[in-house]
Parts: sequence; structure tokens; C-alpha cells
Amino acid sequence: MNCQTFRQGCCGCCVNMRWSPERIASFLTANTRVANRLLPTDKPPRHRDLVRLHLARGGLLDLLLACWLVPLTLGLSAWLWKRFCGSCRFAGFINLDGQRVGCLIHPLRLVSQTDLRRHAFPLIPTLNCDRSLICPMLEQHCIPPDAGWLEASRAGAASLKQRRQKIKK
Repeated sequence: MNCQTFRQGCCGCCVNMRWSPERIASFLTANTRVANRLLPTDKPPRHRDLVRLHLARGGLLDLLLACWLVPLTLGLSAWLWKRFCGSCRFAGFINLDGQRVGCLIHPLRLVSQTDLRRHAFPLIPTLNCDRSLICPMLEQHCIPPDAGWLEASRAGAASLKQRRQKIKK
């Protein structure tokens, strides 16, 4: 099972769902545009292609934060960044009409036999992406089929938040 089980996809754990719908859509559009420009379509992307994409979308700030600010603030800066700003630069629209969201470097999307996400996620140290994460929404199949990508993504983010709260108790 994965996030792409749903017709509209999901980016609930990849993008900051506290943002306005316009900001989320703009962020995903910009990521998609840069990915379409930088990632090869006829062969699997190389590690340096992923680095170029990450840096082109402002990933240098993530790296600076992780290397410089996190130790100085004992991790508080990473928590603040993740809470208010942090979003994955590899999330975007995975179809031409902009109605389906997901991972732009997912092996099912690219011409690749290997999962390149293992090379990409260390570039995003403040987000702590977990490829093995199974969203409770996937287990429950609770999203209506006519829901849009934003509604599905917000429902996915909410289900993850509920799961974390249950684990803490």
C-alpha cells in the first residue's frame, strides 16, 4: 500500500498542511515545474539530479538549518522549521492536469528500478521523512472517491496526527 492508492494521491505528510490552499498549490506547482525541467525523462535520474532539484527549490536553507542552527538551538530551530515552513521539495503534481499529487521521484513515476527516495530524503534532514510510514487513512480507506487532492492530503495529515497522539498516550 502507498499514498498513490487514492485517485487524487496524497501529500499530507510531505507538505505543510497548515499552509493556505493557494500556498500549497503554488509550492507543488513550482516543485513540479522544476522537476520537469531538471529530471531526465528517458533514463533514471542520478543522485546529482536529485541534489540539483532540491537546491533549485530552496533546499540549501534546509541544509544550513540542519548543519548550523540545529546544534546551536538544541533542535528547536528544526522543530520550528518543520512546524511552520518545512515541506518536501520532491512533492508535486504527478499528472498533467494538476489533479493528482504525490512524490515526483517515486519509482512508479520514474523510469527507475531502484527507489531513489533513499538518496533524496537525507537532503531533507529537518523533515525526517519515513518511507515505511503507513498512513492510517490508507488502512481505513476512509477518503471519499470524489475528494480532491487537498482534502485527501489534509485528511491524511490529520490521521497521522491522531496516530501520533495515540502512541504518546
